[in-house]
Amino acid sequence: MGIQVGNNSQIPIYTNGNNIKFKQNFTTSPANQPQEDTFEKKGLSRKKKTIFAAGIATAAIVIGLLVNKHIKTQQLKKVPEEFRTIFKELRNETGDNFVNKAYDKLKKYMKLEGIAPEKIGRSGADQGFCAVQGGFDPAANTIKYTDGFFTKLDRATQFEMLAHELKHSEQTSKIIRSGKLDEYAQAWAEFNVNNTKNNPLNIAFHMAYTQAKENGTEKEFLEQVTKNTKKQIFENMKKSHQVSLAMPQFKPGSQEYQDAEKYIEASRNYEGLGFMAIPNENYRNNPLEIEAYGFGAKMKKFFNIVMG
Repeated sequence: MGIQVGNNSQIPIYTNGNNIKFKQNFTTSPANQPQEDTFEKKGLSRKKKTIFAAGIATAAIVIGLLVNKHIKTQQLKKVPEEFRTIFKELRNETGDNFVNKAYDKLKKYMKLEGIAPEKIGRSGADQGFCAVQGGFDPAANTIKYTDGFFTKLDRATQFEMLAHELKHSEQTSKIIRSGKLDEYAQAWAEFNVNNTKNNPLNIAFHMAYTQAKENGTEKEFLEQVTKNTKKQIFENMKKSHQVSLAMPQFKPGSQEYQDAEKYIEASRNYEGLGFMAIPNENYRNNPLEIEAYGFGAKMKKFFNIVMG
């Protein structure tokens, strides 16, 4: 049991030299506290307290700065030296100069020179309520963004998005170098037809689709549309991915080959962007997107550590 402290806390009865018993009662009431006897002492006490408090505040600031510096140093150690060099060269770049230079350096780092699109393209003004639209087109092998990407985003986010789309370019190259161009074109054709079927704004398609259902030829109609779409995608990919097609192929069983098989299935099961082109949960959980979002976030983290 602990000792009680507070108002009316008592100590045991004791006896003085005349055998008279006393019982003292001690309280923490201000009335029972010793009083300061001069104004000067009070003033000095307040001054000392003010100085002491200021000293503590100053010490806290100094300690905080030292701790932050230590954390920053530890974080910098986790950033590869190559990226520290890249960010140093990008530090004073802004606007299109930053975007183009950052893209070229990321492309070189990922060993995608000649494989990924040569440069970032512009696709015009932003549409609707979305600030930025665009991305990687595997059929045409292009990366394009609307104007908002260049004018509305901070550099860290731009760097993140460039890394994200270059990861998709890398995925496509693995698929092609695994000898799976035909399967890849088929997967994207199936995705495109399914996406069009679920888009009520594509009036021409839905008029033809409705007519096919009325004629009892719905299955044949979808098969023919998919076949035509695949042919177009395949021909576009042959033209736009000539460097990847000319490179040595990955052998079955290799990690790259296994990745390609996973990417094919993920392409077939892609779900389009949600309402107002905002990525929904199913879109983000596609293996292709999980990998791209993860790589982009990692690059943004590096950027903020070094440049922040």
